[in-house]
Amino acid sequence: NIFFIFIFSISIAQVFSEYSYTGSSHAAMAGAITANVSSDDGIFQNPASLSGFENDIIILGQSNVFNQSQLPYRHLGVVYNIPIIGRIGVSYESFSTEYNGTEISSENALSFSKGTYLQKDKNSSFSIGYRIKVLSWEQSASAGSTGDGSDGVAAHQSSTLGLDFGIIGGLRDKYWVGGYLTNINSPVMGGQNLPRKISISLGFNPSDKVQTNLSMERLLGRNDRQVKLGLKYNLNSSISIISGVQSNPNRFGFGFEYELFNRFIFGYSILTHHIMNETHHLEIKIK
Repeated sequence: NIFFIFIFSISIAQVFSEYSYTGSSHAAMAGAITANVSSDDGIFQNPASLSGFENDIIILGQSNVFNQSQLPYRHLGVVYNIPIIGRIGVSYESFSTEYNGTEISSENALSFSKGTYLQKDKNSSFSIGYRIKVLSWEQSASAGSTGDGSDGVAAHQSSTLGLDFGIIGGLRDKYWVGGYLTNINSPVMGGQNLPRKISISLGFNPSDKVQTNLSMERLLGRNDRQVKLGLKYNLNSSISIISGVQSNPNRFGFGFEYELFNRFIFGYSILTHHIMNETHHLEIKIK
């Protein structure tokens, strides 16, 4: 059955460090990496984006990957100002593969992100950020050919630590350039090195209403790359329209955010796939 082969391939290959579509706005931008220093996107993307973020916020989101209820993905993010340490981002991501109510495999990531300015004046800024991740993977025992588990694969659990690093430079709050590396410490899980990824991003904000991002991503050790372009347009103080495109494979994202009472932000997006079904994302932010 092709579908179950596909599920199995995801369960052993999908890792959060390689997933670029966390949250409704990220998915709507087709995973384009945000390049500015005052965004809560730094919780899940380039941690240097948290350098100028001055609010406390809680983020909750859920999606079924490729619109399959057997592939639930959930995320939680918090940015909070801690005395002495300063403002820090904490996130939790959970992805699992389920069948008939049984969890076949699950992946969890608990992350701590911090961004800080190295230089800042009225014309320019330069910031760095880092993220420490606790990654865990669990696989349930298989039934085997007999169906009773006597000759199946035993249950397995493993965990490791990952480290991400990012930089962002800005000019007059309009022009941005950033670099982002994931798993720079080459973490190993289950005897295999987790993928390392490098992302280069360019941002241009022609006005307070428009934000554009162009990013190029490549897994280290591979020659192929993805190019992603994202656009966010603020229609008014409450509604934002977000869209994006990606190459290799070609994907298209679209979504919106609606802010209520200057405290709650509701987000929705849809992300297409060239073979599988589209993925719908729902998210709420509480400031």
